[in-house]
Amino acid sequence: MKKELEIFKTRYSCRNFKNESLKDEELKTLLEFARLSPSSLGLEPWKFIVCKDKTKLEELSLIANHQEHVKNASAVIIIVSRLDFAEYFEDKLRKRDMSEAEIQKRLKYKDFLTAMNQEQKLAYAREQAHIALACILYGANALNIASCPIGGFDKDKLDDYLKLETQKQRASIMIALGLSADEKIPQKERFSFEEVVAFI
Repeated sequence: MKKELEIFKTRYSCRNFKNESLKDEELKTLLEFARLSPSSLGLEPWKFIVCKDKTKLEELSLIANHQEHVKNASAVIIIVSRLDFAEYFEDKLRKRDMSEAEIQKRLKYKDFLTAMNQEQKLAYAREQAHIALACILYGANALNIASCPIGGFDKDKLDDYLKLETQKQRASIMIALGLSADEKIPQKERFSFEEVVAFI
């Protein structure tokens, strides 16, 4: 397993995967990283759909604008955003180890969640999905699994392909995974520390 800053310095979007399967244990560990991701109010408004079937990966690549690395990946994780979080918020909150006073304090957010329209719910849930995405990307690199996040796909077609009840769930992002076939890691170009960090 990679350590510390190396995990962040060496991750890149891989589009060239080996024709090799990922180990089930590694994939399960990666999904645990995703499951344990932080989320606003602890809502965890997501589900993770995993595809390893080659025929389905090819079908997913067509939905993703014919991106070859989707078809050639060992696996694809699709983060599905849940829009029904206001419905389960209180039940989930009461399963946590906290006092009734603390629960009542947090229940004040229920009005905020319930007042959202469908578009606002989707935007809120997709923000949380990107937290899980980061955990998957860097968790994968820590396990020496290459990854590529994919937002360029027909969302309506993917929702239909996954048979999602779109009033409650929408596909947010895909992540192609596999072992890199690249001989060297592309050079990482980033703004300097001074250009992006300010202390106030």
